[in-house]
Amino acid sequence: MKFKLLIVITFLFISTASMAFVIQEKDNYLPASSFNASYSFKDGMCKIKINGLYGFMNKEGRILIPCNYEYASDFQNGFAIVRNDNKFGYVLKNGTKLTEVKYEYLEPFNGDRALFKKDGKFGFLNSSGEEVIANTFETAMSFERDAAVISLNGKTGFINRKGISIIDPVYDFALGFAEGLAPVMKDGKWGYINEKNKVVLDFKFDIASTFKEGIATVILEGKTTIINQKGNSLTKQEFDNVSEFVDGHALCFKNGEFGIINNKGNVKVAGLQRAVQSNNGLYAISRNNLWGFISTEGEELVTPIFSSVGDFHEGLAKVQMDGKFGFINEYGEVIIPLIYDSARDFSDGMVSVKLGDTYFFLDDFGTEKLAFSLDRRSSVDNIIVKVNQTELLYNDGQLITASLKK
Repeated sequence: MKFKLLIVITFLFISTASMAFVIQEKDNYLPASSFNASYSFKDGMCKIKINGLYGFMNKEGRILIPCNYEYASDFQNGFAIVRNDNKFGYVLKNGTKLTEVKYEYLEPFNGDRALFKKDGKFGFLNSSGEEVIANTFETAMSFERDAAVISLNGKTGFINRKGISIIDPVYDFALGFAEGLAPVMKDGKWGYINEKNKVVLDFKFDIASTFKEGIATVILEGKTTIINQKGNSLTKQEFDNVSEFVDGHALCFKNGEFGIINNKGNVKVAGLQRAVQSNNGLYAISRNNLWGFISTEGEELVTPIFSSVGDFHEGLAKVQMDGKFGFINEYGEVIIPLIYDSARDFSDGMVSVKLGDTYFFLDDFGTEKLAFSLDRRSSVDNIIVKVNQTELLYNDGQLITASLKK
């Protein structure tokens, strides 16, 4: 193929106008199924998958981290977890390794600490990748504020961010602190302690959850209810289950039906066939296998006409009808038409959608801001990425040339 212009990478300019990733299969080259760009931007970076391996691109479509990893998490607070040969490590946005890919298990950073597992034991890293709390624990959980759950010799306690024990491991099990209290189990029963290890609610619950918005779901004598931080039940009704409270409301489930309960213990909506709590004060509900949205008072805001709906992200929710996806706002207005074969959720102001073998990244107006294509001539060693009218040639993960097509 002849190129009209060859550009040295230093002077490469990539337009943010509409770009497309068109994939065609050909013998001896990478097939269409080897490519996947159906991921979300997080922290300014987006995963891509080529030939079974993951890498990352930025919002200009440049592959900054080569597709060399068997697994990759999304970026969060500047770090992503990657895996090769069943070992995990962290990478930075420029592709530099914060740690070697050597750990048996890793979790995302919570503040300046991240949980790791090495040689069968758990410890914690700092944000420089240093093992600042040695891997001496049998089990551990990520830090919640300034305390983390750990276990030694089969018993559970808490440490601070310096690794110093603040509550000795004397409990059978524990969950993290939330709103000043932590559920802990002793002799088969759950109670609640404060950060000074004082028992605030006695060990009498069969199951206990963490507090959120001052409310926890517990099972007492086989009955599910909700309590406040004084241990008082907020309702006389019994439920099979109650979700976490969000903005003063939660889903409840009883006798095969869903409802919505408020933080006073009053069931505001009952008799729902299926329901899912959304993150903007709305609830997705199903009627006759079709989905819509209602308010916490039961007012129908979006008529159930969709075969599936997603959660609201950045003001828009993914919906499906007749096998095609698009996006609506909380009033049910179609903002992005239902024409796509697949779609993700909005994140970082963009969303990935697929139409045929083409991936696009849209803004919240539905404008095609970014997409790119794996050229049909691509091989395992030489990846040709088309961004708008620009072809980028990567060899062994490194950008070799950038050229403009005719």
